[in-house]
Amino acid sequence: MPKSKKESIKSKNKEPTEWNKGSRIEKLRKTKLIPQSNNQSNNINTLNESHKILESLNCNIPLRARNYVSKEEVLKIEKHCYEWAKKFELIKKKTTNKEFKGSKFGLLICYIFPTASFERRCLAIDFFNWLFFVDDLIDDNNKNLKPEEIKTVLDKFKSILDDNLQSEVLQSPLVIALWDVWARMKKITNEIWRMKFRNTILLYFDACYLNAQNEFSNKFPNSVEEYIKIRRNSGAVMTSFNLIEPLLGIQISYDNKELRNLMEYCNDHICFINDIYSLQKELLEGGVDNIIIVLCHLHQSSLQEAVNYAVELINQRMTQIQEIANKFMQFNLENNQDISKYVNALLDIVVGSFHWHKMSGRYSIKKNETMV
Repeated sequence: MPKSKKESIKSKNKEPTEWNKGSRIEKLRKTKLIPQSNNQSNNINTLNESHKILESLNCNIPLRARNYVSKEEVLKIEKHCYEWAKKFELIKKKTTNKEFKGSKFGLLICYIFPTASFERRCLAIDFFNWLFFVDDLIDDNNKNLKPEEIKTVLDKFKSILDDNLQSEVLQSPLVIALWDVWARMKKITNEIWRMKFRNTILLYFDACYLNAQNEFSNKFPNSVEEYIKIRRNSGAVMTSFNLIEPLLGIQISYDNKELRNLMEYCNDHICFINDIYSLQKELLEGGVDNIIIVLCHLHQSSLQEAVNYAVELINQRMTQIQEIANKFMQFNLENNQDISKYVNALLDIVVGSFHWHKMSGRYSIKKNETMV
């Protein structure tokens, strides 16, 4: 974060920007299929270079975890994360063990919640742990789950959030794991927060179901604007924003328009970074919830053009994030401590997620998998 007003990066956009009019990609002819390049090695090079492209991006926010979290604390959280997943039988095979540890979920939590206590970080990592397993369940093509079957699973999760603990619901490890996390969350939160958090997760479930339908029918969003609207929910990023309050012991309202804009910009930045890192896996699995894949389907653009636009949009979001965050730091530091803590926590989540993607093995492609 810039320390003074002079250092602030200004943005011309006052509202969330979905698509720049006049973009060269926007002018390209629409198509329903990813264009096949005459030289497929170009697409392969684009995929291989996508990580290097992200390495060159600047996330101009300090990673506060370096000042708050020791290596020993990270290892302690990682250990808890693994043991909790084993306890609820979410990890079974040796290959899954290796992949799970390589994902570094504990590191993610330490990065995005550097000022939270160890106990509350454990609660956060257990929820994120559950969330990642749900994401894998929905995305795992080997299970061949149809949209309605996915909806049935999601409805069981909803019953836990509704405190409807019927014996037939508490059958699967994922449902029992959510019940454990939700029971612990209720002990440190009030009804207002729980309703807000529940509504956020329901939006995530709805987006998951919609994406399942789209993937099953090979249907894509009609515009980038529509994609972004879905992605803001399907990424489940908003749940991490909700968790800031109980983890830091604060309470805020989302009535402030500038704060809502900031949250949307942060959400977009995190999701677009994820879209680039997960691009290879999602192309292999036939995913539709990725801005690059959507651009290739909506417009006759190459993977390189789509990646370039995504990078442009990521940089734009960072400028917008810094502009609004600077305003809050300058005017709310003394007037509203909770807002200042919340804004700083949003920045922690953005930069923490950015650095975690660089270090995590979650989106790596196995050697026996092929691309394009």
